[in-house]
Amino acid sequence: MGINHASLAKYFYKEKGDDISFTNFPYFGVCTTTSKNSVITDSGAAGSAIACGEKANFGSISYYPWFSKDSLPLSFAKIAHENGKKVGIITTVSLNHATPAAFYAQSTSRNLYYEIGSQLPESGFEFFGGGGLKHVKGSDNNQPDLYEKAKSNNYIVSSNIKDFEKLDKKNTKYMFVNPKLGLESDVPYKIDRKSDDGYNLAQFVKTGIKVLENPNGFFMMVEGGKIDWAAHSNDGATIVKEIYDMDLAIREAYKFYEKYPEETLIFVTADHETGGLSLGNAQMAYESNFMLLDNQKISITNFSEKIKDYKENNTKYSVDDIWKLADEYFFTETPIYTASDSTRVLEAFNYYFYEKSPATSLEPIIIYGAENPVASIFGNIMCTKAGVGFTTWAHTAAAVPVFAVGVGADRFGGAIDNTEIKKILLELVEW
Repeated sequence: MGINHASLAKYFYKEKGDDISFTNFPYFGVCTTTSKNSVITDSGAAGSAIACGEKANFGSISYYPWFSKDSLPLSFAKIAHENGKKVGIITTVSLNHATPAAFYAQSTSRNLYYEIGSQLPESGFEFFGGGGLKHVKGSDNNQPDLYEKAKSNNYIVSSNIKDFEKLDKKNTKYMFVNPKLGLESDVPYKIDRKSDDGYNLAQFVKTGIKVLENPNGFFMMVEGGKIDWAAHSNDGATIVKEIYDMDLAIREAYKFYEKYPEETLIFVTADHETGGLSLGNAQMAYESNFMLLDNQKISITNFSEKIKDYKENNTKYSVDDIWKLADEYFFTETPIYTASDSTRVLEAFNYYFYEKSPATSLEPIIIYGAENPVASIFGNIMCTKAGVGFTTWAHTAAAVPVFAVGVGADRFGGAIDNTEIKKILLELVEW
């Protein structure tokens, strides 16, 4: 989440009579995100720098082979736990994904999901919530179940929020996994979420606070992890709604801050910027209509699946059918399309259904990214007309925002590096 992602969400929800509350926190700063061996970081290296206070190599998880065993950097979460604080880790992606993993695991590669997930119950952290565990039985599905390992380490594993209404005082460790998970063990996007899809990030945070609250205090790391995924898809509508979903979670944390303002710090930041998002583009010049994003009903990822289903269930394909699919699933109100827009949709249609390359020297992956080409183009046209632009399907080296309120929040005002976050926290708690 870059500053432009947060600003876009704020402009969007202001028009709806709401707001992104964390953007109003009294202290604001910016944070640089480079990894040890690359200017543009990945989540593994960036999460490691935030958690452990030291730069890590691209793709690794809190892995520092250049340190001696006696001086290996520990995550702030582990140090907090060693000092008697309860710890919670919450995310909308899988619990063994790069950013949450950096707080409890060490690995040479973020892609070693089973190895990382095996370290989760060994951490002893009192609460894990949100997504599930990716590769829960290993990449070949032939390893011992990680949920069973958690249970054998005295974790109560549940997908029902009612199980947390009355906590068993004999048990102090919980995993609260959303009842419906995506292919990556992730929580459904807010824009796609249905009433039977489980819980939002705010409910996980509220439950986590209930589990963790105690006289000695706690540390909680909460990640709106699919903001990044939506930005990888260049999906403006999904981005703003994921940020709002995260803001609702932060509002739950803020309620706790209001009860204990002299004991609580909340800070909001990101491990990196994704998408090179701009508020303005060449086609719209000085015009913007961010509320046009509200005409999008589902994520580009979800619409990709609709188009895939259409292809698999038919033998003859028509671009007119694609427009009908868009009207049925993607739009609440169809925007006004130009001849150029229609040409781009037709090119994407011909590429996906008939493998005819677009009339450009650019590689298709540059034009469409990793999503379905047709869905990607519809999303791109929507964003362009709204006045939103993107420069990449990947991360950028742009500094990310920091918003803070509470005890020591002033330490996050100004310019910092992500390795300074742990140092600031340690100084505030005087460890």
